[in-house]
Amino acid sequence: MGLATERAHLDAECTPDEVEQEAAWCQEAMCNVPDATAKNIRISPRPTWWWWNADINKRGKAVRGEERRRRNSEAASREKAELLKWIRQFERKMYSESLQKRKGAELSGAARYVNPWAGSTVEALTHREDKKTNTLLEKEGILRVESYHPNCDDQYDELPRAGMAHMIVTEQSVERALCSRSVKKAPGPDKLMFAATQLLWMADKKRNVRLMLGAICIGRHPAVWKCASGVVIRTPGQDDHTQLKAYRSTPLLGCMPKVVEKVIAELQSEAAERRGRLSDVQFGR
Repeated sequence: MGLATERAHLDAECTPDEVEQEAAWCQEAMCNVPDATAKNIRISPRPTWWWWNADINKRGKAVRGEERRRRNSEAASREKAELLKWIRQFERKMYSESLQKRKGAELSGAARYVNPWAGSTVEALTHREDKKTNTLLEKEGILRVESYHPNCDDQYDELPRAGMAHMIVTEQSVERALCSRSVKKAPGPDKLMFAATQLLWMADKKRNVRLMLGAICIGRHPAVWKCASGVVIRTPGQDDHTQLKAYRSTPLLGCMPKVVEKVIAELQSEAAERRGRLSDVQFGR
């Protein structure tokens, strides 16, 4: 990646502002690499469904041939649009015929395929003050207020004096915290999974360790690590989905702050065991 030569590493006397800048730069650099080198995914209308047949392949091949011969022509674009329209009509026809052969639970489970737009609308939500919201922006606003604390513009109270925990963090402990996480974890708003974070680790281990030490030393996460993507899901057991309590939001954080939290959790666990602060009785089941 060339990260080791593009920017100097943090030193032992780094300031909170330098840690903030380093965290933001690392995230931006990791996002720029796949954007510039990764293969673009082309969305194709061809699925792997059972109704796709040789006739669709034949017509699609003919349209693609005409499109190559007559680039940027209105006739080629019109033929492609007619093909996609015919494919959608053929799909609905095949599902309609399939519904005629289904019974009971099979019928209710497949009915939504007849109309591709069925179930795409969301009911109006009722706020605690009996105020209804209809647009997506209004719903997003009340769900954000209900699920997350308001942003304080990163205004921190006076933090206690820094301890010595950051001085006992080693390269092995950071690597253990990073490699113990599953690469299938959902990423945060930066869309960088643990596989990308592990590539950064292999490219420049010293930068990762210094960044972890700096974050632990200042006693807080950098602001760029506190951004989260909220995924709204329905709360089980709630029948009235017009009420705000029928939904809950799950925040998805980035991978780098999770690594720091893992390192801190191991430090706290080791300190508690060493000082005899853990009880001998059983916790949980």
